[in-house]
Amino acid sequence: MRALVFGAEMAQAGYNIFVTGSQGSGRHSAVRHELAQIAARMPAPPDWCYVHNFAMAHRPMALRFPAGEGAAFRAAMRDFIETLKEAMARLFQSEEYRSRRAVIEEEFRNSTVASMECLRQKAEGQGLTLVEDEGQFELAPYRDGLAISEDEYRRLPKPERDRLSQRAQSLRGDVEKVTEAVEENRLSASEKLRALDKELGEIIVRKTLSPLSDRYGSNRAAHGYLDAVFKDAMAHLDVLQAEVRGDRGERDPEFPFHHYEVNLLVDNSGLKGAPVVALALPSLSHLIGKVEHVPLLVTLITDFMFIRAGALHKANGGFLLIDALDLLQQDVSWETLKRALREARIKIENLAEILDRSQTVTIQPEPIPLDAKIILFGDPWLFHRLRELDPDFAELFKVQVDFANSADRSEANCRSMLRLLATVARSDGLKHLDRSGAAAIIDQSARMAGDAEKISVRTSRIADLMREADHFATRAGRSTISQADVADAVAAREDRAGRLKALEQELVRRRIILIDTEGARPGQINGLTVLSASGFAFGVPARITARVRPGEGHGHGKVLDIERQADYGGPSHTKGVQILTGYINGQYGGMRPLSLAASIAFEQSYGPIDGDSASAAELLAVLSAIAEVPLKQGIAITGSINQHGAMQPVGGVNEKIEGFFDICAIRGFAKQNGVVIPKANLVNLMLRDEVVQGARSGKFVVYAVETIDEAIEVLTGMKAGARHTGGRFPRGTFNRRVADQLTSFARPRVLRPIRIDGWWPF
Repeated sequence: MRALVFGAEMAQAGYNIFVTGSQGSGRHSAVRHELAQIAARMPAPPDWCYVHNFAMAHRPMALRFPAGEGAAFRAAMRDFIETLKEAMARLFQSEEYRSRRAVIEEEFRNSTVASMECLRQKAEGQGLTLVEDEGQFELAPYRDGLAISEDEYRRLPKPERDRLSQRAQSLRGDVEKVTEAVEENRLSASEKLRALDKELGEIIVRKTLSPLSDRYGSNRAAHGYLDAVFKDAMAHLDVLQAEVRGDRGERDPEFPFHHYEVNLLVDNSGLKGAPVVALALPSLSHLIGKVEHVPLLVTLITDFMFIRAGALHKANGGFLLIDALDLLQQDVSWETLKRALREARIKIENLAEILDRSQTVTIQPEPIPLDAKIILFGDPWLFHRLRELDPDFAELFKVQVDFANSADRSEANCRSMLRLLATVARSDGLKHLDRSGAAAIIDQSARMAGDAEKISVRTSRIADLMREADHFATRAGRSTISQADVADAVAAREDRAGRLKALEQELVRRRIILIDTEGARPGQINGLTVLSASGFAFGVPARITARVRPGEGHGHGKVLDIERQADYGGPSHTKGVQILTGYINGQYGGMRPLSLAASIAFEQSYGPIDGDSASAAELLAVLSAIAEVPLKQGIAITGSINQHGAMQPVGGVNEKIEGFFDICAIRGFAKQNGVVIPKANLVNLMLRDEVVQGARSGKFVVYAVETIDEAIEVLTGMKAGARHTGGRFPRGTFNRRVADQLTSFARPRVLRPIRIDGWWPF
């Protein structure tokens, strides 16, 4: 937890956090609880919005606001749009606007009429009249105040037609001048109307927008965006006017107002401190966000309003929690996260763009600065593998938060455990624990930890046990969970997962697997192994045998590991065999060379074997075979040894003891049944009640020894014997028997001639 606080509070880049620990250890809940407290003391991060970029429409702009101000800005822009629509409607329908527009239009009509009337009078004096056709002015003959038709014109005498044509030709210049004057007047009037629209429209737009400009004057980016909105609105006054008049044609009814909307990407208005975000599925779009598209006819369209936030956006300014293995299993998510951390920015991309396979025209949102702590969760092997294979990992994740599987069995920790279970009971509607039930749960927690002085912190498994115990308490009609309910839950759990265990025990009971639980045999001993299936571990005995003979040469003792020769033995098991060989050479070699060839095997073993927890049993089998001293079959042994004969602790000691106890119970207890364990394993003992009761009644004994000599005395009933100062072991001791037999192995063997039919062969 100290490492977590350090990483969370470290402001420098690269101090992201990798949390290691076993599944169900409570690391997620513990980390989230601690981060929530740290985040509560931190300021709320800013809001982020995307808006239209009037200069480059395909590059939407990102605007930053203090927490809560983003929603206010979006609401203000919506109000601006509605206010602008209403103000423009009032403007173009106002009396002032209409009167001023009418004056301009009247001036245009008057000037046009005056020019036309002067030309018409001049033309009529020449027998012609002025005719307007689709905006073009033409001269035509007329009679009785009316223009004559084409047929009438053709019926005129040719001299008259020629005369009229010459007159029209002489007036063509005047017509062109009048046409140009009318066009100039029209252009002048249009310019005056645009000036009028701009003059009054600017007043309305500025009046509508000025409160926003004043409010966000200190936000440089927002103020610049508002200036661009003003310019765009002024550039589209004609569109606004057409909208008011209902003359929109095929134009989008929301144009240009849609460009003034705001996409509120991250809204932190409801936060009290920094965010703590957990990402369950770290796909690319969930991590960095995405740009959505909508179908339109036969194509797909998008714009800044379709930009969606990712977890990095939501956790910006706070903490983002991700399962490391899930992250690594997603396409390009890991590389994208590293790039975002290195560049300290969030760039929204899709998979096709990253892989350079995109064929769709899309927008490219402006990247947003990244200031978040990434917390990855994973197993220790994954942490070390990433450090080994990925050079960027060590630079980006400099803090390891390593959760243990167990904690000291102190009063404070036990109380914390029970408080947690009380919370589970309240949240899940379970019965509460009584005193006996609480004690039983703590005992089971210690058993899960494999240590009487520790308790497991794999809280999910303990909470599941409480839920199952609640079921049995309900069935028994109890209002609280007692020790009996916890015991029933444990028994039911073992029963559900115990098919393989029952099968192994049946094979022993039917003597298909050969295990003796009484009598004594030289070179044969019961070792103890642990099998595991679907998370359920149980112990079973295994017969270990040894055979010895004099070696091929002098100077060394050689022990053949049959499991290794059959490719069943793992490296740890092979190491154990080499250590016991070293012990034999050192203990009994002395000043004379050894001549020994021994073989050891796990009988009826047809699968991989690893670990050195059987090295003590293998050594005793070899020594018993050498000394020809029988070993008690009613006593099994587990433990590893070093080259000096010291017993070393092993794992699974509870399961091993209980496994041999069960076999003895099936066979019927003999005069002396028990298990020899290293003394260092005493702290690990958390045995089932029936095993404890069997020990109290004397039917079953657990022997704790510190050296192999103590184990020899338990399993043979002989004194082991310590070497005298002269280098020899006392007579009548086990070690003396071994030493004497090894001495006999080392003597030269002499072949005596045999007389056959009266002659002596050589």
